[in-house]
Amino acid sequence: MANDVVQSNHEFDLDDVVSKLEGLRTLIVYDSKYVVRSLIFGKIIPRYADKKLFIAVYSDSMMRRLGKTYESIPDANVKRILDRAAIIKVGLNERIPFGKLHAYVDIHSEWWEDLIDELYEVGDALLIFHGFSLLPLVYGKEAWKYLMDIFDALPDEVTFVNKIASNLYGGEVKQFMERFHDVILKIRWEEEFFPVGKTYWIGVEQSIIFDVKPGYARYKLVGEDLQKVD
Repeated sequence: MANDVVQSNHEFDLDDVVSKLEGLRTLIVYDSKYVVRSLIFGKIIPRYADKKLFIAVYSDSMMRRLGKTYESIPDANVKRILDRAAIIKVGLNERIPFGKLHAYVDIHSEWWEDLIDELYEVGDALLIFHGFSLLPLVYGKEAWKYLMDIFDALPDEVTFVNKIASNLYGGEVKQFMERFHDVILKIRWEEEFFPVGKTYWIGVEQSIIFDVKPGYARYKLVGEDLQKVD
């Protein structure tokens, strides 16, 4: 594992961290799409099932990918939560594969202004962003203004979960994202010590919250569940 990764902390517990994310803005940096989906759909969404769930999606392609994930989810309870989800879609059409269409925003319009109007109203909900890490690739430096306005529109009480692939998380992107999220979780595949099967470092890389301390532990997937490796 690279030297910049925090050493394993036996006191670190992922479920405990997830339980403390209420009202915070969390960024998940990942190098495994499978594991980040297990974290979001297997731990975060069930933990906050009592909150209204909003999922904001950028682009029809990302909506399609999310739909494929939905179809493959084995947990009927999670699917029922997603069936009630309020979808805010930025795209070319109103089609969604699950949930209820809360708002459709034409991607060829001044879409970020309409999106901001919707975000102002989500209140004390669980809000998940999907596809918005593409904005710097699509819009270049202009994306920073869009993203800053979008983050500033989030209600203080919202429980917000954003995500970005680790290969996109560096330089200006990292500097910007660090300043607009309260907690940064990181998922990284660890093969050096466990050559048989896949084990992952999962932990808190940065936090502005005293109760959410930086630290990592090794986890493995058992079925769809992330379990700590002693």
